[in-house]
Amino acid sequence: MDLSGSQASDLDSLKSLSNSITDELESISSQFTIGFGSFVDKIAYPFASTLQNGSDYLTRHLGNMVIECANGRASCGPTYVYRHHLPLTSDSGQLSEVLDNVTIRGNLDVPEATLEALLQSVVCLDEVGWRNGSLRIVMVLTDAGFKTALDGRAAALVTRNDGECHLEPEEGFYDYSRGPEQDFPSIYQVREKLIENDIITIFAVAEDVVRNRISTDNIVYRELAEEIGRSRAFVQTIANDSADIVSVIRMAYESVTRDIVVDSVSGLTIGIAPVLNCNLTSDGRGCANVAIEDLVSFNVTVTMDQCLKDMQTRLLPLPGFGNVELTLVPICECNCSSQMISNHTSCNGTGSLVCGACDCSEGFYGEQCECDDELGPCLNDCFNRGSCDNCTRECISCDTYQDTIGGVFQIVGSFGKRCQCDNSTGAGACPVGRDIDQVCSGRGECVCDGEKCDCDCECGTAPLSGHQYSGDDCGCDPDNCYNEQYPGRVCAHNQDREKDGKCDCNDCLCDTDSVSFNRTCIYKVTCTDPLT
Repeated sequence: MDLSGSQASDLDSLKSLSNSITDELESISSQFTIGFGSFVDKIAYPFASTLQNGSDYLTRHLGNMVIECANGRASCGPTYVYRHHLPLTSDSGQLSEVLDNVTIRGNLDVPEATLEALLQSVVCLDEVGWRNGSLRIVMVLTDAGFKTALDGRAAALVTRNDGECHLEPEEGFYDYSRGPEQDFPSIYQVREKLIENDIITIFAVAEDVVRNRISTDNIVYRELAEEIGRSRAFVQTIANDSADIVSVIRMAYESVTRDIVVDSVSGLTIGIAPVLNCNLTSDGRGCANVAIEDLVSFNVTVTMDQCLKDMQTRLLPLPGFGNVELTLVPICECNCSSQMISNHTSCNGTGSLVCGACDCSEGFYGEQCECDDELGPCLNDCFNRGSCDNCTRECISCDTYQDTIGGVFQIVGSFGKRCQCDNSTGAGACPVGRDIDQVCSGRGECVCDGEKCDCDCECGTAPLSGHQYSGDDCGCDPDNCYNEQYPGRVCAHNQDREKDGKCDCNDCLCDTDSVSFNRTCIYKVTCTDPLT
């Protein structure tokens, strides 16, 4: 428990509810044990005051210090990092006796030595009294953020926290002896020790801390729990005076036991298959929403990421439920491995076919040994306009981008084996329309030759006549030569289809005895024609 000055009302609640707490635990498990430890901060400025009355404060007990309390009380006792007052016991009455003898302590800043205290409670197995084969839970009760590695530099504490147990016996409690000598531990150190000793943490945090993100390094407890691991750490919001501590303990226990998951193990790929009463968790690592006393069953498949020739014994952790010991006998070769076919065609003649897969010869790689290490990098690094295929060493995915052409934004791009060509400007670029300020007049596709860096418009089809636009810029519109009386024809002859004219870039060219009229070709009328 955090015993800094702002926790006075929380301590009062804990004292008055100690019997209710043990009754609640007994209703959960008949074999529970309970302990109690407290923490504040290091006696080092600017974390706590170093003023003292009497002897030199650098003595074993740091003198008789009198420190102003944040809650308005007359004075607080000297601060400390961590004290373990009550080793785990099944005697529920001892908790009340211990709580009667603890008092609030004073310090200066808001974040506390929470992680350092948690680490000591996790690594000091004998002093705390952890039992083998039990569900191990630490509940951290606090209303403030926490300090972590490198925060000790503010008090000139530069020695790295060694992560070892340093609880020394004193009269009535165990005292952490290395607080004034080393830095705060890192989150990683705490996480590793929680995993190593199979201990789960519940952060019972005042609502203001969870919502307002009060923390020295802007990391609050929900983010901290994510860093430690979702199966190793949980957060429960608690009233600012901890008056709801009993119900929080019940909810915390249910949070811990609700999911049964398999933790990850370095070097192993683990698969879970449900068998009995097991609804897989969202991440597929175990069974979700398991009620107390329910029996679940699931199969575990283990695959080694690398083939190690020697038999190994590994521990498969189930957070809160202990470890399962696995004996792994690696199978590194299949029976088909003796049937290797060298220089197989499926491997492009540069590798051997083994068990259906290619084992490439030196200097080649890829699923079918199609890649050659000797090809070298892409030429000219694709002119910074595309990406290089690591196998073919050719430029791929040449960039497209927006450019202003005739005052209009258009999508243009680079092309060529080295992305060296540009279809927007310069020699070889597709023309912009004479009448419409768009590439290919907006009526066709710019098709480019990557060898010559040359581009031409491939014109599309006009909507009315169904004939193709023409001109180097697709600027000639066959619909200007179309009369709807003659579907599918341009410059249609009004009497003889064989005498249809030709649409010459928006105008009809008719044969010598016809003239253009209303987008059609008609016979010329001459003075020699008989009158009718």
